[in-house]
Amino acid sequence: MRRIMAAAILLAVPASATVSLLRCLTFSLKAPLNAVFGAKNKLPGNWTLRKQSAILEKTDFKAAENPCENWTWVAAIVAMAAARGAHIEQQYLIDRLYGGSVCAPLAVNVESLARQISRDYVLPDGQKFRLEAQFRAGAPTQTDPLIVAMRQNRPLMLLWNSRTYLLTGVNYDEYTAPTGNKLLIVTELKLFDSAANAPKRELTFSRETDNPNDLNGVLDLNIYPK
Repeated sequence: MRRIMAAAILLAVPASATVSLLRCLTFSLKAPLNAVFGAKNKLPGNWTLRKQSAILEKTDFKAAENPCENWTWVAAIVAMAAARGAHIEQQYLIDRLYGGSVCAPLAVNVESLARQISRDYVLPDGQKFRLEAQFRAGAPTQTDPLIVAMRQNRPLMLLWNSRTYLLTGVNYDEYTAPTGNKLLIVTELKLFDSAANAPKRELTFSRETDNPNDLNGVLDLNIYPK
């Protein structure tokens, strides 16, 4: 199993805080990544540690129909939409974005692709919905949106070195202070590569070995039935 990227994402939140996925999906390159991803300061002895996981219930995603960058991106969008209740064919999106079955590099401006697919859809099978994609460039600075998405069974798209992966799970350390405040440190991310051969599609990501600066961004989407 190939191990890629590493991240330790720290966030102190009140114990009673209610997390909203849309509110939490805020990512920025302005944060000091070395402090956010590399901090390994020893915590006070009176903090309680719990090993936690947030894993999708269903991860049997369909592979990209062609092992090309644009098809892999579309396959991730299709998988995310299906988990949110809308069923789109990969060929349909490829035709709309590229005008036919072409194999092409992933566009540098992923945000532009996200805008192109954010629209109303009326599919041949009668589905009517609005799809809205939100892309945030760079590495995430908060753990909450990742964990909340997994607990809501909403896969996210993660770009690493311009390659597309689906985020399928998060392992993290939860430290609780006597005051009730919490410190969350991501230790592993579980990923799915729709362009890889079957034995290599599931990947593990450890914070101990890789560089978070190689993260290019995170994409989430919402489906609104019409």
